Amino acid sequence: MKNYFLGILCLFIFQVNMAQENFRNFDFVICVDEEIVTALTRPVIISNLGNNISKNINLIYHPGNLSMSSKDYDIIFSDQDIQLAIQFDYYKYSPNGNQKIYNYNFEIDRNWFEKNYVIVKIYNMDKWKYRRI
Repeated sequence: MKNYFLGILCLFIFQVNMAQENFRNFDFVICVDEEIVTALTRPVIISNLGNNISKNINLIYHPGNLSMSSKDYDIIFSDQDIQLAIQFDYYKYSPNGNQKIYNYNFEIDRNWFEKNYVIVKIYNMDKWKYRRI
C-alpha cells in the first residue's frame, strides 16, 4: 500500500512539472491610473502574421506575471514580419458601486518578452488629473 501511494505521488509530481514546462512566464506589471492591476478580463495578444492572417494568443495575468503557452511563444518568435498587440478589458469600480469598463488595445514589440521585467503604465484621459500628462 505504501509503494502504491508513493507511485501515485510521483506520477502527480511528474504531471505538475510537465504542466509548468508548457508555459512561459514573464515578469510583467500593468498599472492603470497609478494602481497595479490585479485582474484582467480576456487578456490576449493579437499577432498579425501578414497576408491578413491573425492569431489570438491567450494570456494568464496576475500582478507581476504574464504567462502564455510555449507553443504560442514560439509563434511570436518564429516569423520575422509579425505585428503584436495586447488587448484586454479592465473593470474599475467607484466607491458608490458603479462599474466602468475600459477596453485597451495597444501595440507591443516582441523584445518586451526578452527583458528582465516590463512595467506598463496606462493613464485614462477621461480623468482630469491625467489630461495634463
